[in-house]
Amino acid sequence: MIRKKSVFYLSVISFTLVLLSSCTSSREIFNRIATGLPPFSRQVWNVDPRNGNARSSSGLELGFGFEWWVTDTVLLQTDKQISAYPKFPDYLAKALRKFPEIVVDSIYFYNLSRKLLFAEYHQAKPLKPTAEISLHDESIPAYSKEYARIFGDIDTHIENSGWENGPQGSVYSNVRYSKKDRQFVLLQRISYKGRNIAVFHICTTIPKKGKWWEEYPYCIFWRTDFGNTDNIDFITYYLHDARTVAVENLQLSQKNE
Repeated sequence: MIRKKSVFYLSVISFTLVLLSSCTSSREIFNRIATGLPPFSRQVWNVDPRNGNARSSSGLELGFGFEWWVTDTVLLQTDKQISAYPKFPDYLAKALRKFPEIVVDSIYFYNLSRKLLFAEYHQAKPLKPTAEISLHDESIPAYSKEYARIFGDIDTHIENSGWENGPQGSVYSNVRYSKKDRQFVLLQRISYKGRNIAVFHICTTIPKKGKWWEEYPYCIFWRTDFGNTDNIDFITYYLHDARTVAVENLQLSQKNE
């Protein structure tokens, strides 16, 4: 009996050593799980050189807004790519946790140039939007009351009922701001081919301390201080420009219904 147990334990140890030494992806997956970052989807994404949209191996098409540069095609979509930067999985996980009302089931990709994370989600509980974007009313800005509390009053009218099940034929927007991190995350939700798609705009002021250039991908931080009211014009411009991401994906969803 003792010999059988010894053989069993040796087998387990040998298997573990082989797994850790020969399967780098296992360590990368463990690092992601440890930070709480949701899994990546099995879809493979590429940027279409004709229009700059991201296309998946399953046929989904997602856009980055009307000012997208087609030449920038970096889409991080695997554990290996994300884990190349020690603190990056935790950075993304913390940004997603700003919205506990929704649960990210799988991440499609993170776009380095625009600082956008695309994912598929389901609701843990209803999240009332603070702004709604449709193709029929171009005057509605993608602002939210959470951010308005810091920089001033922005009034957006949302109906008191009918929003509980998520967006249908429009895009729901919410913004949440972290004073500690000087970070705001704009969440845009859209229904697309029966899927609940979430787009996270993750905008963070460059840290004052630490060798961030070694721990994170190049250019994910902003030099703009998002906690300074003197920068409200820039922030307003960014939030308004972010509407183009919502509008383009709403158009794609309706075109491909």
